[in-house]
Amino acid sequence: MYVLDSSVIIEAVERGKYFPQLSEILGDGPLITTSICAHEILVGALSSKERFALEGILSSMRILDHDMLSAKQGAEIEQTLTRQGMKINRMDCLVAGICKTHHAHLLTLDKDFAKIKDLKVTIL
Repeated sequence: MYVLDSSVIIEAVERGKYFPQLSEILGDGPLITTSICAHEILVGALSSKERFALEGILSSMRILDHDMLSAKQGAEIEQTLTRQGMKINRMDCLVAGICKTHHAHLLTLDKDFAKIKDLKVTIL
């Protein structure tokens, strides 16, 4: 299962960027993201019209929720990185926790995710 990070969705939707490798990776597979990424995307809406459009896009995707198992994974990730002196954005730790809980492969533009041990990630 592949999960789209907010960075990829924002570049594709709001900036019209095309990722040919994304089509190759996903094929006919479903579009999946996390509740954290949905939050990040909706926070960036500059108008009610833009928010409506983004909500429409997100409603066509499968959304993986942040639950207790994901919270534990995310907390472990953040604590480990902090001890190693490699602290990253907390929201990224939450997204990674969800992906690890679901044994999902994250597709992102954010190189910070490469710091997370045992996270299946492709940086586009």
